[in-house]
Amino acid sequence: MKKLYFVIPAALLFFPMNPVSGQSLKDLFNKESVKDIVGTVVESLDIIPENIEGEWSYSGTAVKLTGDNMLTNAASTLVTGQVEDRMNGYLEQIGIREGTFRYVFNADNTFSTYFGKLTFSGTYSFLPDEDSIVLDYGKSGRLGGVTLKAGVTVRPETMELLFNADRLLDFMEKISSVTDSGSGSLGTILSQYDGIRIGFELRREKLQ
Repeated sequence: MKKLYFVIPAALLFFPMNPVSGQSLKDLFNKESVKDIVGTVVESLDIIPENIEGEWSYSGTAVKLTGDNMLTNAASTLVTGQVEDRMNGYLEQIGIREGTFRYVFNADNTFSTYFGKLTFSGTYSFLPDEDSIVLDYGKSGRLGGVTLKAGVTVRPETMELLFNADRLLDFMEKISSVTDSGSGSLGTILSQYDGIRIGFELRREKLQ
């Protein structure tokens, strides 16, 4: 079964919220700056092995507010784009950028994370009722003891892996220690946004 998601650009979040007499939501959506992109339908695939098998390369940071956080932290919604920019900057600082970080998911439920010249392998399992995947790096090795649960959105050409902020912080601190990079301001960035999920936007690599 396929799911359809309507994508509303982040730019819409920055429209003034002052009351406008006689102006409907449809009127706002017809603004010149967004008329060509609002209402874009993106096809999302089921979270099953055949839809995630293959090689996925990092293309940027993904950010999502969860649960009541969307209501109680409205200000955070307005700065989602800023969070992404700050996270992208931090990840680049420790060496995670396009071309240096990727995942490979195999049909036998094993996977590998490639970071520069380093490889971290483990096994993965699905939580289909939660649209999630669990990445287990095992008990030994450089990421021994690390288990990550990620919310997954997979499309034909892209995939998002979204983690709870504290779990991502633990993962990134271990990556940083391996590469002799300090954790910098990552903890400060994450602690500013209660209930936020942050992760990776990935691009499917074409088979040669």
